[in-house]
Amino acid sequence: MIIVNLQLKVKPEKKEEFIEWFYGLLPDTRNYDGCSELNACSIAGEPNAVDVISKWESQEKYDTYLAWREEEGTLTTLADYLSEEPVFRFLTVEKQF
Repeated sequence: MIIVNLQLKVKPEKKEEFIEWFYGLLPDTRNYDGCSELNACSIAGEPNAVDVISKWESQEKYDTYLAWREEEGTLTTLADYLSEEPVFRFLTVEKQF
């Protein structure tokens, strides 16, 4: 299992529009093959930051999902809302308690 932490910095003037658009995508992400959990998070003291924490069966399943989002144009649209490049962090779960 892997945990993916997607860190986004949204342009302040586009935050409300972004939230409406982005949150509308999340049910499809959660229902995608291999995704077992999905959380959109705010960060205290950083009003324009959105972190997405998701759990996936494998890196391969996530890569397939991300390729689908690329093909359908979601990543291009996402870039229009961001003030910085997105940061992807991949954490391999070594032991679960």
